[in-house]
Amino acid sequence: MAPTERLRDDSNDGAQRAPIDLDAVREGLETAVREAGAAILEVAKRPNLDVRHKGWEGPVTAADYASDDVLHRLLMPLIPGAHWLSEESEQDMPLVRGEPTWVVDPLDGTREFVRGLPEFGVTVGLFIDDKLVLGAAGLPSDDVVMSGLLDGERREARANGEVMTTLATDREVHRVVVSRNDYERNKIHLQLPWDVYPCGSAVVKLAHAAAGEADVYFSTGPRSVWDVAGGTAVLEAVGGSLMLFNGTSLNLSPMRVRVPPYAAGAPSACRALLRRLGAAV
Repeated sequence: MAPTERLRDDSNDGAQRAPIDLDAVREGLETAVREAGAAILEVAKRPNLDVRHKGWEGPVTAADYASDDVLHRLLMPLIPGAHWLSEESEQDMPLVRGEPTWVVDPLDGTREFVRGLPEFGVTVGLFIDDKLVLGAAGLPSDDVVMSGLLDGERREARANGEVMTTLATDREVHRVVVSRNDYERNKIHLQLPWDVYPCGSAVVKLAHAAAGEADVYFSTGPRSVWDVAGGTAVLEAVGGSLMLFNGTSLNLSPMRVRVPPYAAGAPSACRALLRRLGAAV
């Protein structure tokens, strides 16, 4: 059964939820994402990689499932009763709006993984009260795990335990990262006056935007919430934003799987790029 068939918009029955120590959960999340990345790299060592296809959704491999198994095993005990929404496994129970929910893509960028390109990653987001409060982006090829904590006014991102630099509020556009499809087929780089480069998975591109390697990650195609949740938490924790083409912030939810096109990065840089393309901002 597809994840979208098991969503339920329901209200909590009024029972008090036990407080969640997000700092402790964050430690467990970073460990889980790192171990999931190690599981992916272990599968990559095999002489023959079994690649299957899910129709229009693209390929899936043993690495996807190995990573998913690790994440489910390590994440679910962190918050008893939490829900599970993953691209590669069925939910344990229907989603309920507002209840703690893990949103997972165990291997974002399977096409690149199959091709031997290091542009793939692990992405996990945690939603509570229908808000993204914590997330992680794992980049196994670089041995990097980034995490972002969004707890009220508190915003904190770190990479391998080191606090990440906050993006400047007046950041300009010099470098833009896009998907290979946008670069090779849509030729988006011909419409922009800046340095534009292609890259594989959404989580890697969001990591580039959060770390300042790219000023904007521009996406013309729709994504799924599990593709972007983890990287968005990191990006927002350093002061960035996922922005719709009309210039408003894009608020993610596990109740809405489809994510429309967006620009991601420092808000000032995103708006500059969208204005250049004639968007109404």
